[in-house]
Formats: sequence, structure tokens, C-alpha cells
Amino acid sequence: MNRRTALLACLAPLGSSLGLIPLQPAQAAALGGATLPDTYPAGGQTLVLNGIGLRTLTVFNVKVYVAGLYLPQKSGDAQAIMASPGAKVILMQFLHTASKSQIEKQYREGESKNCGNGECAPADKGDFERLIAATPAAAVGDTLTYVFSARGVRVLFNNRVIGDFANPDLGLRLLAGFIGNAPPSEDLKRHLLGQQG
Repeated sequence: MNRRTALLACLAPLGSSLGLIPLQPAQAAALGGATLPDTYPAGGQTLVLNGIGLRTLTVFNVKVYVAGLYLPQKSGDAQAIMASPGAKVILMQFLHTASKSQIEKQYREGESKNCGNGECAPADKGDFERLIAATPAAAVGDTLTYVFSARGVRVLFNNRVIGDFANPDLGLRLLAGFIGNAPPSEDLKRHLLGQQG
């Protein structure tokens, strides 16, 4: 079984367990050694891959993960995407191991960049801490998925739910952490928005 087929096989049970549309193993997008499906089932519909990007760290450009943004229809407008109540998904596949402390550091750096001036609701803090506590260390090939809806955000690690937060503001802040005004990198944001230039 090749990597693409294995990933699609792993993702397919997620759709059925959540009562969603099953994945069709048709096409996939590859980047940096990772392969993400072209579609993702969420919110009772099939979302399409809007863009795929690579996250690197340090001056040595260590490849950490590949992320894909899935939307009901393609868009390059970050503000419109974040304002839309429709389903959205960020699917990450790790290319490098990450300890629990390293993952926590990235969460906290994102929080500092996106909430440092009081932009985030104090009520988000408890859910954010629960998310950090629930997210394990990652090995090469592991996946971390954020499924956003008007209700909030469901978080899966290797297609197993590790958090389900009925908190729309937390969902918005997590999504903004990828495509908002303070993303992990402008390059990753641009590629998630389908802007290849």
C-alpha cells in the first residue's frame, strides 16, 4: 500500500464515523513528501483542497509539516473565509517529529501573535489549555486535523477526536493562526489561500 492509499484509507473511516460523506480515493496533492487528498468530508458536504503549503522552522529550513486548507469552494480571500459560517478544514501531516513541549511552544507562540493585544476572548482560555493538554507528541506521518464549523472546532489526531469545542471564537482564532494577520509564515498562508506566487 503506497503512502497516498494509506492516508486515504485512514481518513475514510473518519467520514463514516462522523456521519459525513466518504472520501473518494481519486486524486491527491503532494508536497514535501506528504500527500493530502483533494477533497475532505465535513458538514455534510465534500470540501475541496483550496491550497497546500509547507511549514519550515529555523534558519536551516527544517520541514515540519505540510498543511492543506479545505473549503466548500475555492477562495483566496482570508477575511471572507474566516467570516464564512460554512465548514472548513485544516489538515496537517508531520514531516518531522515534534515533542509535546515543542507542539505546546508552537501553540503558545501562535496565541501570543494572534491574541497578544487582547484580541481573544478570556472565555477561550480554558478550551485552549484543554487543547494543548490533549495534543500529543507527533511522529513523521502523523496527522492533526481541525474541523471548523459555526458550532466551533473539532480536533483530531491521526483521525481520532482529541477535542470537540463548542466555541466558535476558539475555532476562529485557530483558523486565523493559519490564514489571519499573524500566520506561522506568510509563505504558508499564501499557499493555503491558493496563491502560488
